[in-house]
Amino acid sequence: MAEASIFVLGVAHREAGVEIRERLQGSGAFTSEALFRFQTMGILDEALLISTCNRLEVAGTAKDPEAAREKITERLCFFSGLEPEELEPCLHFHLDSKAVEYLFRVAAGLDSRVVGETQILGQVKEAFREAMIYRTVGPMVSRLFHKSFQTAKRIRSETQVASGRVSVASAAIASCQESLGEEGFRDQAALIVGAGEMASLLASHLKARGIRALTVLSRSLGRAQALAARVGAEVRTLPQLGEALLENDLIFTAAGGGAQVLLRDEIAPIHARRLGRPWRIFDLGVPRNVEPSAGELPGVLLRNVDAFTGEVEESLDRRRSEALRAEDIIDEEVAKFKEWCSSLDTRPTIKDLTSKAEQARLTELQRTVARNDFSEKEILALDAMTRALVRRLLHNPLLFTKSCHRHQRADFNLGMVRRIFGLD
Repeated sequence: MAEASIFVLGVAHREAGVEIRERLQGSGAFTSEALFRFQTMGILDEALLISTCNRLEVAGTAKDPEAAREKITERLCFFSGLEPEELEPCLHFHLDSKAVEYLFRVAAGLDSRVVGETQILGQVKEAFREAMIYRTVGPMVSRLFHKSFQTAKRIRSETQVASGRVSVASAAIASCQESLGEEGFRDQAALIVGAGEMASLLASHLKARGIRALTVLSRSLGRAQALAARVGAEVRTLPQLGEALLENDLIFTAAGGGAQVLLRDEIAPIHARRLGRPWRIFDLGVPRNVEPSAGELPGVLLRNVDAFTGEVEESLDRRRSEALRAEDIIDEEVAKFKEWCSSLDTRPTIKDLTSKAEQARLTELQRTVARNDFSEKEILALDAMTRALVRRLLHNPLLFTKSCHRHQRADFNLGMVRRIFGLD
């Protein structure tokens, strides 16, 4: 595409398990500062780092992408303690058009664990902003990522790949919000029992919807504290379960281990102390965390994971179908980006041609003005006339030059233009 090749190197959820990703992300092997040092060493031309819970990738340009791949891989192994034979099968490496296509798919959420998820676009934009701060990106990567943002926006507007609820957590939160009515979560206090991935999703959704107060309770105090710190919630321990149930009207359970956490006979006295305040309980545990008969208590709404699975599967099927339309948009936008990259080869010739013509115009204009007693008005008229003449004379040569990259003999045609106009 250009003198330096575009590349993407890293790990993502498709090839690398969570253990590998955690070791790489926790090692501090790559930061924006590290990319800057690689630039100063001449290993990379431009680069940025995409780091999320599902991926750790370096995207950029390099004159020798294979050498860049080797150096980046060496650093990843050194800092993470992984052996090359452990890491290599987990790495993906894309070049030029394949790299462009891959990045467009990532930004649009087509490469995400949940097809069409919208969070990744914000994460990619944040990666780009950080790279701008550290000045590790230039015109090529800037153009590439701005096009990825535009492509993602186009896919969102022209397809329904991001429509519907595609996680049990999001479906449960939406169901809860519908039952609350117009006021929603603003005046509500919620308890999450559990601190795993499902609990984390629930907490993020609740915070995003403006929950008034949030409490996290788990058998693992350390995990509960980590989740609470991330979302700004309170922490309760298992012995405090009764107190937490008394205080919260919304209960979400997502505890592992297989044991039921909320038994009817144990929570009935707590329910009686609430003096008629309703409970909305959403049991997302598998196996279930709440004894089903607890839903028979007056004023208790109990829904389990099965209530949301069908809706989620329907949304996922619709997204997969829409993803096929999104792929067509990706193909179109990749072709446009390739066209832009190819046109870069013609820009030096266009610049030299217009510069030489302008210099010749100014030289002749100055000679003519020096030999004649023109008024200021006449000089301005001559200046405008010569500018228009040069534009007209250069019109076809510039059109030809701009189209050179579309032909198989691009280098020969550009060389011919340079020889005809004496640009070398």
